[in-house]
Amino acid sequence: MNNYELTVIVRSRDVESHKEKVKEILTKNDAVITKEDHWGTRKLAYEIDREREAFYMYMLVDANPASIDRIQKEFGLNADILRYLFVVLTDKKSA
Repeated sequence: MNNYELTVIVRSRDVESHKEKVKEILTKNDAVITKEDHWGTRKLAYEIDREREAFYMYMLVDANPASIDRIQKEFGLNADILRYLFVVLTDKKSA
């Protein structure tokens, strides 16, 4: 399993159901959320799908690379998820 940073931007209407849907997609695809931080509703730098504000979610996730592919496909099909970004966390090596 790899460690990932995940940032998800969802529509600012009905935020609680959108947060639950994101968590449901992650757990369904065998991803484990190790840390969760919500940044709240923020103004977007540019309009995305007629939205000027959106809710930002930040999570640390443990998952297999194959699971990430499935998660990205499901995120892409959900109209309430405006943007998402997975970043692989690498272990820092000290001298």
